[in-house]
Amino acid sequence: MDQIKLTKPGRAHADTSHLKNQQQRRSASEEICRSNMIALDKSMADRLEALEGRFRSNMNALVKPMADRQEVLEGRFRELPRMVSAEEFHQKEEECEKLKEQKGVLEQKLDLVLANAMGTHKFSENLNDPCRLSAVLEMYDKLRTHEWEKVKCAACVSTFPMTYEDGSTIIKAVFSKCEEELPQRTDQIFELLEIPVSKKTTSFFDSQQLTPGLTGEIKNHLKNLYFNYGEDCYRDKIRPALSPDLQTFQPLVKFTAECYKIYCLLLLQNPPIKAEWPTEERIPISCMQHVDNKNMEDGMPLNFLWPKLVCGEELIRKGVIYD
Repeated sequence: MDQIKLTKPGRAHADTSHLKNQQQRRSASEEICRSNMIALDKSMADRLEALEGRFRSNMNALVKPMADRQEVLEGRFRELPRMVSAEEFHQKEEECEKLKEQKGVLEQKLDLVLANAMGTHKFSENLNDPCRLSAVLEMYDKLRTHEWEKVKCAACVSTFPMTYEDGSTIIKAVFSKCEEELPQRTDQIFELLEIPVSKKTTSFFDSQQLTPGLTGEIKNHLKNLYFNYGEDCYRDKIRPALSPDLQTFQPLVKFTAECYKIYCLLLLQNPPIKAEWPTEERIPISCMQHVDNKNMEDGMPLNFLWPKLVCGEELIRKGVIYD
């Protein structure tokens, strides 16, 4: 049998102590290592935090000026459209002012062209104008036929007999009053406008200082006045042409007032339409017609009830004669 070897008690105690010492040293080393690692970790963390702080500060120092610059640029960019719009607005405003000036010049030229066209072309009329030549001639035709017959018939059943001679005298007197009053009216307008007019002119619109546009405006103004005057106004104007007893015969007063109005509107046409009564010169038969529609013959007496109307040398309406 093998014999069991027994360790000596003293040596076993020594081995145990040695092992314990190794464990203690190892534990101490581990503790020291752990402490060193913790210290190292803390130091590394502090250093990293410090580096991160410095990096953040440096980045902020770089980014803030860039952000400020970006904000400034964005502000300028936002202001740029406003500045451009304001500049364009001023440009458009200046263009509008220039266009207004050009429009004014063109309107003046157009007025001049229209005035010349209306003066040379009798068919060029403003259909919205109640005082245009065709409308006034229509009023005149009605006056010397329908309205005259009404007065004549009214006189037949009254104490105021009305012969052709009486009618001719009254019509001629009223037309003469128109030819006297209109130049006085226009002289007042010229005086107000400080326009000198030569007394040698044959017409109250012949002044060389009157432009066609101004002449047209004055005539249109007067035409509108005479067209819109009430009957009472014309009653006052024709009163001197009637004897006191005839001034009470209302049909005749109304007729003569209409004569005054219509003949003034004829005189204010451009060019004017004037009445011509018989003179010593022989008037062609083609310029006359009989009040009773009789055939015209040479040698007939020239007793004019209504004058012929002329525009310069052009015959507008024939004269009406009676036996």
